[in-house]
Amino acid sequence: MKKKLLVGAIAALASAGVFAQSSVTLYGIIDTGVTYVNNTAGSSQVSMASGINQGSRWGLLGKEDLGGGLKAIFNLESEFFVNNGQMAFENLLFNRRAFVGLSSDQYGTVVAGRDYDFLYDYVSYYTNVAQFAPAYAFHLANDIDRLAGEQIQNTIRYESPLWNGLQAGVMYGMDNGNSAVTPHVLSLGIKYSPTGSFHAPYSLSAAYTKTVGGGTTIATPAGTGATLAQMASGAVSIYTAAVAGQVNVSKFSFNALFTYTNQDGITRPGPMVAKVTNVYEAGVQYHMTPFMTFGVGDSWIDQHKQGQYNQVSYGLDYRFSKRTDVFFFGTWQRAFGAAENAGLFLATTPGLLNQPAFGPAANAVAGLSTTRDQFATQIGIRHTF
Repeated sequence: MKKKLLVGAIAALASAGVFAQSSVTLYGIIDTGVTYVNNTAGSSQVSMASGINQGSRWGLLGKEDLGGGLKAIFNLESEFFVNNGQMAFENLLFNRRAFVGLSSDQYGTVVAGRDYDFLYDYVSYYTNVAQFAPAYAFHLANDIDRLAGEQIQNTIRYESPLWNGLQAGVMYGMDNGNSAVTPHVLSLGIKYSPTGSFHAPYSLSAAYTKTVGGGTTIATPAGTGATLAQMASGAVSIYTAAVAGQVNVSKFSFNALFTYTNQDGITRPGPMVAKVTNVYEAGVQYHMTPFMTFGVGDSWIDQHKQGQYNQVSYGLDYRFSKRTDVFFFGTWQRAFGAAENAGLFLATTPGLLNQPAFGPAANAVAGLSTTRDQFATQIGIRHTF
């Protein structure tokens, strides 16, 4: 009997030791505020809008130590709207990330599932939005260069280990034999920082993503089809290349980026649709105190013969603690040349521009401005856990 008790005790201790090497972390962001838009389909609008600073979300991050520097990892992340409690996408619980894989200190990380591309993970950090501005400051109503974050389905992703501050990755998303609905996607990325993270005296990134195929109408299940830019243009394929960086000097942070986007097989010409789009963006933040920052920046979006857009953004943030802050920010867009109507991301509903289901009224349904100007501003609160 004593032997059985001893064996049982040893087994219990051993299993406890194994368990101690595994972890699952619950995390999230809760973000909401009151927004004013000066012109949406001809009328001003005041509304409560969730996720304009950062998308409200909850997630599970897990890892198991397998020994020898090897770990099993997973990430499940779901977006929701605070103002009404709804999921961001119907019938898509883990719309942001859902993947499982292996991570090695020596050989890098391989995951499979649903995930963001390298434009989002490596370049979006340098946008005015990520630094100080509202999500309205992403590039045009249709997120032309996908920096707002658009996930890839059925993906295999590899990311190298850090080597003297340098890291690179490649991923491929499969269409699973149904390219009429789900696109196939290739994404590449590389980044450098002397500390190995974005938080450094300076850092640089570059990325490329190409999407071919996928559903381009609202009949396609939300979050599973082509890019938002393809939804507006009906293009067969689209690719974006981007470079970006940041320099921190004393109390100031300077960010800048450039993106080049090219679409092939455009079938729905219309507002904010062009074969080639170049985006030039720069911003500066002033860290007034450890708790308060102010930023201002500008974006020039060039669609050549189809017109140009200028976006000016500002943001003021005050932190009560590491987890809770309040903010006041906004973006003004002005259309030039052949572009006759302004349309900010989220102030104009993504994915509805030029949709054939709405006919000639599509752009009014989407909330495009009836003039060359659109301005959106919000005051809100964010809490992380």
